[in-house]
Order: sequence, then C-alpha cells, then structure tokens
Amino acid sequence: MSKKVSVVIVSFNVRGFLENLIASLNRSLEGLDSEIVVVDNTSDDDTVEYLKKNFPSVRLIENRVNVGFGRANNQGVKASTGEYLLLINPDAIVTESTIKEMLAFSESHPEAGASSCKVLNADGTLQKTCRRGFPTPWVAFTKLFGLSTLFPKTKLFGRYNLTYLNPEEDHEVDAIGGSFMFIPRRVFDEVGGFDEDYFMYGEDIDLCYKIKRAGHKVYYTPRTTAIHFKGESTRRSSINQTYEFYKAMSVFVEKRYGVNTFLSRALHAAIIANRQARRLFLWLEKVWPVFVDFAVIVGAMFLGEYLKSGRVYSIPSYGRPYFYIAPAIVFMFIGVFFGVYGKNKFSFRMSSLTGFLTFLFFSSLTYFFKDFAFSRLMVLTASGFMMLVLPGYRLFYQLRTSVGTARHPLFGRKTLVVGVDQRAVELIKKIRGKVSMGYDIVGVVSEEATSEPRLLGIRIVGTLAELPKLVRDRKIDDVVFASGRVSYSQVLEAVASVKDPSVNFKLVPDTMDVIIGKTYVDGLADIPFVDIDYNLHRLRNLIVKRSFDLFFSMLGLVFLWPLTMFSKDSAVKRVYRKLPKVLSGELSIVGRSEYYPQGSEDLFGKLGVTGVVQLNRGQSLSPEEVEKLYIYYARNQTIWLDIEIIAKSFLQMFG
Repeated sequence: MSKKVSVVIVSFNVRGFLENLIASLNRSLEGLDSEIVVVDNTSDDDTVEYLKKNFPSVRLIENRVNVGFGRANNQGVKASTGEYLLLINPDAIVTESTIKEMLAFSESHPEAGASSCKVLNADGTLQKTCRRGFPTPWVAFTKLFGLSTLFPKTKLFGRYNLTYLNPEEDHEVDAIGGSFMFIPRRVFDEVGGFDEDYFMYGEDIDLCYKIKRAGHKVYYTPRTTAIHFKGESTRRSSINQTYEFYKAMSVFVEKRYGVNTFLSRALHAAIIANRQARRLFLWLEKVWPVFVDFAVIVGAMFLGEYLKSGRVYSIPSYGRPYFYIAPAIVFMFIGVFFGVYGKNKFSFRMSSLTGFLTFLFFSSLTYFFKDFAFSRLMVLTASGFMMLVLPGYRLFYQLRTSVGTARHPLFGRKTLVVGVDQRAVELIKKIRGKVSMGYDIVGVVSEEATSEPRLLGIRIVGTLAELPKLVRDRKIDDVVFASGRVSYSQVLEAVASVKDPSVNFKLVPDTMDVIIGKTYVDGLADIPFVDIDYNLHRLRNLIVKRSFDLFFSMLGLVFLWPLTMFSKDSAVKRVYRKLPKVLSGELSIVGRSEYYPQGSEDLFGKLGVTGVVQLNRGQSLSPEEVEKLYIYYARNQTIWLDIEIIAKSFLQMFG
C-alpha cells in the first residue's frame, strides 16, 4: 500500500545525529500517511543495532560497503512507496510543520519537479548550498577563482550559490542541495533517479539538471526551515571532501559539456593541484613548529646580542655559527628525544624542559671553552626570551584551537542550558559528572517566565525569547537545548534569531546519551571507574605536589600579606589564614573540600585551600557529582592542572 510521503536517509557513522533527525521527523510526519527508510552505508558506530532496537518502525537497508550517496538514495527510493519523496541528510533536523509545508508547496506548484526549504547552518546562517546555479563554464570559473566569494551580491559573479537572491523569497533556481530535496516520485522515476557515476557531491546538481531538462521546475522556498549540521558523515571518514568536490564537478562538466573542453581540462588541473596542495598542507601541519622554533631561537640569540652590545654581529666571526645556529640545532635534537616534534608537539611542559636543557648545555660550554666566554650574558638573555616564547606560543596555540572544540577541563566554554524541566536537570548533572567535556554552565534559560531564581544552584538568567540578548551580552560559546517542552520550531527560530557563527547550538536527543552540535558529538553516558591508577597517588606526583605546596604557601605568605592589610575582601584573608596549615602539611593548596565526608584522604588527598569542588561552591552539587569531580581530579592531577585551578580561583576571587 502506497504512502503519501516517504523520507529517505543515507547514513554513515552519525548515530547521534540520526537519532535526533528521526525524532524531529516523527513530529513533522504526524497525521500523514508516511514512512522512513534508512540506508546505512556500513557504519561502524552501532547505527544499525541502535535503529533496530529504538526505531523498529524505520525500514532499514544495510549495505555491506559504502556505495556512495546517489546509489544509496536510489536504493531507499526503490524500497519506498510514497507519492512524494523527502531525501534528507542524517545530520539535519526539521520543524513540526516542515514536511506539511513542503507537501502543500509542491501540491500547489504542479510544475515543481524538486523543491527545498530554507536550510540553516547550526549557527543560524543560511546554508548557501541549499540553492545553486549549474556549473556552466562561467559559473565554474567564478567559483574556481574566488570571484563568487569576492562579489557574492552581484548576479554576474554570484550565480554558483545564487547569493544575489533574497533568501526570504520564493525563487525558481537551477539546483537545490542534496541535504534536503522534496521530489514527487513520478518526477524522480521519470528522470531515472540519481546518476550513480557520482560517489558524493555533484549528484544533486546532476539530478536537478535532468529534472529541468525534462521540463519541470526547481524551487527554493523559505516558508519553512531545517537545520543541517553540515559534513558530519564525511568528517568521520577518510574522504578528501575538496578533492571529491572537484572530481564531482569534473564529472558533471564532462557529462554535460564534453570531455575535451577548456573547462574540463581546467578542472582536471584543479584536482591535481588540490591533491598536491593537500599533501603540502599536511606536511606543513606536521613540521611548522620546527621552522617556528628555529626562527625564535635564532631571533633570541640576535636579541641577546643586541641587548648586551647595542648591535648585532658584534661577536667574533669564529663564534657566529656556534652562537646563532647551534642552539636551534641542539634544541631540536633534544626536542626530538622528548617528543616535542611528535606526540608532545604542543606540550608546554616538554618544550619548557627542552629549552631548559638547551640553556644548561650552552651555559656549561661557555665555562669549559674560554674562547666562548664572551657569550655568557648573551646566552642567559637569549635563553630567558626562548624559555618564554617557545612554551608560550604552544600554550597559546592550544588555547586558541580549543575554542568550540577542545575539552578544556576548567576554563571551559561559556554555556547556557535551555530548559528547567527534568531533562534539563538530568543534563546538568551529567555535564557536571564529565568535567573533561569543557562545558562551563553560566546560566539556565527557561522556556517561559518563572519565579524560580535557580536550577541546581545555577542562576536562571532569562527566557527563550531573550536568548539572542543573553548570548550577546554574556559572550556565550555554547547553547544546549535540553528541554522536552521546547519544540523544534522554537529551536530553529532561536538559532535563526542569533545568527552568530561563533556560537555553537546543540541538541540533546530523548535518550540523553549525547549532545550533538556542528563540530562533534559529546557522549554523556556514565563511565564506571574500576581499578583506576590515580595520578594523585603516584609517588612522583606526591613529591612534586608537596614541593609546590611549600613554595606556593611561602610565596603567598609574603605577597598576600599587604592585601590582608588594605583589602576588605574577606576571601583573601581566609586564604591567607590557611597558608600556615599548608606549610605545615595539614592542608594542600589544591585539594578536596570539607563538603566531602571525613576519612576520604587516602582516596582523594588532603583538604585544600581551593579545588575542583570549591570552584563550583555556588552550585547545588549532589554527593554523586562531588565524587565524580574528585575522581576526575585524582585521575588527572598534575602540577599544571593545579596551576589552572589556582588561576581560576583567583579569577573568581577578584573577578
């Protein structure tokens, strides 16, 4: 028996996204005679088993190999019965009205052979590929040479993504993106479906070309909206997306304009250039710290010489190779031994150790070889600069690249959680239990006005209607929609209203085991800790931690004393009064809180002046959440983590 609408999804390693899409489709398909068909291209993330268990009504086709996007869609369409087809990517979501709106649009436009809605990126901006022009020789030229990017609003140069068209109006277009295609079955069958010569990319343009050639029209309409978390399937594979894009464009041009045309030859040249450029980029990505270190060290030696003598090349000519070049070579030799150009490429600690050993080596040489005694002060000055810059730029790089993607444990991304229902409560508890995810929850956004000031100790900062202002004023990095009372339409409206590419909007499926966003999927499942070898218990860590406590407490007794005399901040005085106990060994600078029951010192260490729990004292932590924070600290304790905790404590004290 035929259906009114069949939804066909091609899946590859996007289980968390697929779950959320199906949940949104089920709401959007309510009241329609419909079906959902998933074609899985041999995922290795348990997608198949998960669908069978949680969505038994979904028709599932399991491929043993990845047959590509077009062929898999053809399989799904062949297995379906719907009068209308929605071909949609698994890393997308739709609103409650999306499918009904598209069905109404298609039925009111019988000439429509394919149509797409307004597709948004996860940051609320329009996804340019949802409406496109055919890659004619001129359009391809403007794309390949960047003219479409430089002049997007002009019809002459903006035809590739039709960026000159108003996105808030209906338009007849050349082509629509494969992430969302609403097509009458009769049209799909008439043109023979997707051309299976394409593996990925290009098949959507080719299908639209065939539809228009058959006398039908292709439409873009903003009457309804979807979100597409672009590129998740390819991100989880070894596929070179840029190479496949140019390859697909080349196939299209050869099929439609001929093999021996100038454009065809230019595209083949672009493919070769892209492949070589990618190899060069991957090589530079591995070795660029070598060049930076060499330049920094040589520059440091010149600086040391200039500060001592007021000019460069002042040293004897016989010493110049030794003074200018040898330190860089020795640093790199020692660095290779400590993995500074391998697994520890961006390690602050290993680069600092390498720099220190390099300084010791050259300092000793100036004493053993009197001919080089002229360089002692220069080496000392240059080494100070080198010890500051080499580890410093690595730390800066780590912090810079961690924004939005990294799991930084303490200086986490500023996060708003949307929802005050039980789902939101469970989400906050799970996030607190997984410190390494890097979410710093700074506020809760309620679905509507509420008299409650806090949720689990976290301040309720506003309502969903105020989200754009909250994000802007508080410089938010992540917004996580947790509430089951917020519709998909409200989610998309909120995302569209913010339109800030720096903000990550994320969704939590009904199973509450992942958070999905535009850059990755965070797992939320609880992890049992069994037979863990805690860093905190290792003899080396204990010795370093005690030495650090002695040094820092003596430093604090000297430098905090003036603040206790002139500052009215009682927090400073409370810290100062605890430092003698740190010096005596009764307390540690970083340790557990008095909140935790007595008798836990053997497991989680001494009481501390500050610590991971103390940093969250303003929140209503349950005993289980406190224990998870302690477990995290015990497992990951290093002197660098202690320094991070101290730094954030000072920010809280004086911020």
